Amino acid sequence: MNLLQAILIALLGWLTHTHTPFLGGGILGWYCIGRPLVASLFIGLILGDVATAMRLGVYIQLIFIGLVTPGGSISPDMNLATFIALPLAVVSGMDSGATVALAVTVASLGTIMATPCNAAMLIPVNYQKKLVAEGKLQAAALVPIWGHFIKFCFRFIPIFVCLYFGQGMVSTVVSAAPEWLLSIMQIFGNPMCLVGFAILMKLLVKNTTDLIYFTIGFAFVSVLQADMVTVLVFALLFALIEFKISRAKKGEA
Repeated sequence: MNLLQAILIALLGWLTHTHTPFLGGGILGWYCIGRPLVASLFIGLILGDVATAMRLGVYIQLIFIGLVTPGGSISPDMNLATFIALPLAVVSGMDSGATVALAVTVASLGTIMATPCNAAMLIPVNYQKKLVAEGKLQAAALVPIWGHFIKFCFRFIPIFVCLYFGQGMVSTVVSAAPEWLLSIMQIFGNPMCLVGFAILMKLLVKNTTDLIYFTIGFAFVSVLQADMVTVLVFALLFALIEFKISRAKKGEA
């Protein structure tokens, strides 16, 4: 990974974390491009290996597929995990298990960094309140612009340092690590995807009978070897039937 690639990935990680209009705001930036699966496409384009980035990005996405960030809750930082673990995994030739293990570690560190970052963001907020109280509205309007420099320090700099200076260390560790250590990382890393999927099912499954739909989907993929487009078509059909039944019940009531 060269200097330009590290800068571009770190810049993308920062823009998808700041909720600024530069990358479509929170809806397009944080909730779309900042997701591991979508971000893996752009990371792959920057690194010149889209296939590997997308393949590993799926595993990282599965960890956080049921993750929600309502209100001011501090949850595992999947943004930091994506833009640090995924590029390092691609350039170091890591497998899915090691990639997931690294992503979980980085996400935990991101959670620790969230508290001082949020505390530092109070500085421009309180300063803006002071300017508004003094009637200096033009100066107050500029505070959100330079205030994002704080998130730049907590997002761009860590990503850039880890990618540019840490890639050699990761590559050396992976190549020098004994086989039993890599096996342990894979054993503990792979089940994390199941945890993410279980969290998603906990949010979606309201009744026990809803599990039938998931069973049918798995049957299509594992038994009939159907592709995801076919599964999607049948999923839309079941959703339409369920929607019409629920409307009919409300109409009778």
